Amino acid sequence: MKWRLAFLGALLIPDLALDPFRGGLTATLRHPLGTDDLGRDALLRLVLAAARSLGFASACALLALTLGLLLAWQGRHLLGALSALRSLPPLLFLLPVAAATGGLSVVVLGLLLGTLISPHLEPALRTRLDRFRHSPAWAAERTLGATGPSTLRRWAPWGWQQAAALFPSAWLSALWGEATLSALGLGPGPGHDSLGRLLAEELPRLSSDPSPLGWAALATVLALAWIATPGTKS
Repeated sequence: MKWRLAFLGALLIPDLALDPFRGGLTATLRHPLGTDDLGRDALLRLVLAAARSLGFASACALLALTLGLLLAWQGRHLLGALSALRSLPPLLFLLPVAAATGGLSVVVLGLLLGTLISPHLEPALRTRLDRFRHSPAWAAERTLGATGPSTLRRWAPWGWQQAAALFPSAWLSALWGEATLSALGLGPGPGHDSLGRLLAEELPRLSSDPSPLGWAALATVLALAWIATPGTKS
């Protein structure tokens, strides 16, 4: 989990400088993957796009886990609505919304993805928290008249530790949600470079004019899919 959170800082990195007069250069020692049509170093763009996508996924996963914990703790009266939301994959909801609005900004997409992922985390979190609710420790808290804030201060670290085990799943869902929408042209605009946008731009060239940047982006996506699969070390 810690290495994924480190990429949150990538969301603050400024865009690469544009130099259209140096656009479309082939691979050289100075530019190992060449430059794109706007003169940006392709290797640096790939690194920045990957880091931003990872940081975006981490932010969405944190939001999803926070909302999931709140739903698991206090959302029992919403079980029917949560069950209905879990039957609808986030992308099936986001695709028509993004198409109707002409694309979603990075902030709106992040809020929607985090919110839509949280109901899928709620059952596992509720199962973990219920073990605490039925434990002698919880009974002792109630017997001794502990207030809600005091109980939260003592047990919040334990609750977050339970949620952290689900972080890789939420992170991977957010990563591919953003990549899919960006690849379809429905994600954040050009100001938010990402792996999905880079793939959408470069992969069509591979059929006639193999692009090193496109292949490198594809290899990066496949590597991320391998290391981010739930169950690997977080």
